[in-house]
Amino acid sequence: MRGRSRLSIEFEAHWRALPKAGLIPARSAFRPQRAARFLRHLVLCDANLEGEPAITMRLIGSEFESYIHRNVRGEDYLQFLPERYRRGAIDSVRQIIARPCGLWQVTPLHYERGFVRNVEITVFPLKPESGGSFQLLILTQFLGGPLMSHSARDRLVLADTALDFQYIDVGAGVPILALAG
Repeated sequence: MRGRSRLSIEFEAHWRALPKAGLIPARSAFRPQRAARFLRHLVLCDANLEGEPAITMRLIGSEFESYIHRNVRGEDYLQFLPERYRRGAIDSVRQIIARPCGLWQVTPLHYERGFVRNVEITVFPLKPESGGSFQLLILTQFLGGPLMSHSARDRLVLADTALDFQYIDVGAGVPILALAG
């Protein structure tokens, strides 16, 4: 298992320092100007888990966008997952919001341009202001250079299953992970 990067740990400290009532800060507590060192790495998503689930990308940091080579603002993250991984992603988001907890993982991203790059992802929830969706504040950090030639199967990018994965306790414990057999 890889260890978390220094930036991931600093991001967690920043999230924990946000003012909150309970375990999750409100969206208004996150001030981009106070998170300048993270901005190019951030993705902010609306997590709509009612009806047909969607994880809509609202804010995309410049580093993430430069690797994707396209503006994906407004798109559903789930479309970038193979069908067999979508339920697991939705279940993880439900845990992040309902428990609540954070999440850290390293995931390979397969690009339509024919290569793979690992990305470290650190996720924490934000409460809606009034009547909106919970949001996910996500730090992305690309690791190393391109790894190997591979195809995203006619997609801009395709996220693979996580190489490393752990929930982060924010005061309510963490889910028990079932090991694949």
